[in-house]
Amino acid sequence: MKIYFLAIAMLAFVLSACGAPAALTLEQTISPPVIMSTNTSFPGISTETPTSQVLESTSVQTGVNDTAELTSSDSDRLGLCFSYPQGYTQLPDNDTVEIVALDITGSDVKGIFWLEISDSYDRTAEKIADQEMTYAAGLNVDRWTVMLDGEQAVVLDGMPGQDLQRRVYVVHQQTLYVLAFMPTRLENKAADDQMEALYTAVTNSWSWSPCSASE
Repeated sequence: MKIYFLAIAMLAFVLSACGAPAALTLEQTISPPVIMSTNTSFPGISTETPTSQVLESTSVQTGVNDTAELTSSDSDRLGLCFSYPQGYTQLPDNDTVEIVALDITGSDVKGIFWLEISDSYDRTAEKIADQEMTYAAGLNVDRWTVMLDGEQAVVLDGMPGQDLQRRVYVVHQQTLYVLAFMPTRLENKAADDQMEALYTAVTNSWSWSPCSASE
C-alpha cells in the first residue's frame, strides 16, 4: 500500500513539472499586436502625399502682379510706357519693341508681344481695323474696344499670321500703334496663358509720355 501511494505521488509530481514549461511556452509564443504610429518615419521613405508634390511642380503662374517696365531708353525713344510680366524678356531692337515669355517645356511656341508704329494717314483706329479685316476673310475674328491712356483702341482677335494673333489698333497724334500678341486661340494652354498675361499687363499699364511716376 505504501508503495502504491508513493507511486501516485511521484506520478503527480512528474505531471506538474511537465505542465509548467508548456504554459510558459504558450505565453511566450503569443505576441501583443503591433500598432504603427502615423508619424513613424523610415530612412529613404517619404511620407508626403504624392498628389501635393505633383500640383506644386506643375502649377504655372500667369498673373501680372509682378511686372517689369519698358526700358527708359525705349520709353523716351517711342514716347510711351508700359509694363510686362516679371521674368519675360525685352529683346534689343532699334526699330520697335518685342517682349517674349519664358520657354515652355516640350513646346516650340510661347507668348510674344511686339509693337508696330507707322503713319495713320489721317485714318481712325476704327477705319484701320475695318481695312485690316479684309486680310482675315473666312476667319472668325472677334472685335471689341479697349482704352489705352485716354485713346480708344480697336482689338481684333484671331487675325492671321504665323500663329493667330490678337492685334490692338490705336491712333495717337496721327501715329498708328499696333500692339500684336500671339499666339491666340491655340490648343497649347500654357502659351495662350502667357499671351493673356502679356495682353493684360501691357494694356493695363499703357501710358503716353510724359509717363506717370508709377510707370
